Amino acid sequence: MLTLLKMYLLPPGIIIVALLFALVVVWHWRRRWGRRLGIAVVLVFWALSTSRVASLLMDPLESAVPIATQDQWQDAQAIVILSGGRLFGQSQLDGRDDVTPMAMQRLADGARIKREIDLPVLIAGGGGRRGTHNPPEADLMAFRFESSFGLPTRWREIQSHTTEQNALYSARMLRDDNIDTVILVTSAWHMPRAKRAFENEGITVLAAPTGFTARAGFGPRSFSPNITALDNSYWALHEYLGLLAGR
Repeated sequence: MLTLLKMYLLPPGIIIVALLFALVVVWHWRRRWGRRLGIAVVLVFWALSTSRVASLLMDPLESAVPIATQDQWQDAQAIVILSGGRLFGQSQLDGRDDVTPMAMQRLADGARIKREIDLPVLIAGGGGRRGTHNPPEADLMAFRFESSFGLPTRWREIQSHTTEQNALYSARMLRDDNIDTVILVTSAWHMPRAKRAFENEGITVLAAPTGFTARAGFGPRSFSPNITALDNSYWALHEYLGLLAGR
């Protein structure tokens, strides 16, 4: 239900709903206001599809949390990598699910950190069911972590469906091994919410953000619509909504 709600609170879902509402206003009530609303919705959609606006939305998120230094890593007791979604029914895996490029990016940085400081790794992400072609995301991530980077994981948190649940269930597993300080690996725009969630569970977080989005200047191309910018705007608004809901 929550996932369905987010689909219509974030672009492009909310844009489609607003345009349909504008059409209803045009045909059944006030045509002038309907046209104005329709134009406004199209302009907002255009803005969200530009690199310049996407950068303005992403910058506060990606710069909110200081990146931990390698000297600070010495205080950590574990590395936590958050899952980043799944690709359903991949043919190269005989119809089994696989991780997304975003998830692979998180795994790649997690692997780099583990090679520099050999700490046990926890991968967090639920959904799916064990023993099927659609296992929990943590299992998919662990498989890729070993097969693509040759590295093991110690824990897999497979119960969660949200960032807050990632932190809740991961913290329980970590505390069982007397661990209270971790290097947290997730996308840069996701780090503020993820860090807050883990700290709310009593875990000290050393931030290791990855997947920073490209910065846009003020040239003509930065105001031209493109699908990458719309995707970045979606994730930025998703995080602002999550931060607001978490408060």
